Amino acid sequence: MRHHSGIAVLTLVGFLSCATSSRATRSDALDTEAIREFLANGLEANKAMDIDFARAIPDSALRWAPTPDVRDFAQQIAHAADNSWIASGLGVEARAFGDTAVVLNDKEALVAAVTAAYDWMLGTLRDLPDDQFTAEGDFFGTPTPRWRMFMQAIEHATWTRGQLVGYFHAHGVPVPRVRFF
Repeated sequence: MRHHSGIAVLTLVGFLSCATSSRATRSDALDTEAIREFLANGLEANKAMDIDFARAIPDSALRWAPTPDVRDFAQQIAHAADNSWIASGLGVEARAFGDTAVVLNDKEALVAAVTAAYDWMLGTLRDLPDDQFTAEGDFFGTPTPRWRMFMQAIEHATWTRGQLVGYFHAHGVPVPRVRFF
């Protein structure tokens, strides 16, 4: 897949904002192929970063959390990757990505679950027919274009993973590099 420059990404985001605003008319057609490619690039980048994060943390920190009331490292990575919570809004069936007792306690099982979760999202993105891709679904009570739900999944993973920077610092481990679109 091609990588978009920062200007191309901003242009696409601007276009998407205009094309999906209340001012859009029926003549404003979405370029679903370009949107799918943009979203697939974002999902692939998130997948790679979640895997990098999982592999970079020391085994001794896998189940560490800064306080008892927040997710530990493994829970946070699994949560970042598992975007099956958007399944109902997309009109597809959600699925589990491994036995939680194993996934959260074994680094390679965690990597396998992260991979499966993103592969599910990428497959769902590819397989959703254009008319369903642009149609609205119910996103936690808010009518939302289904393509936008994929963008929310990317944003969710980015937000969740960003919370892990302090986990790396607390263990004296460098944070893995950021992978942009």
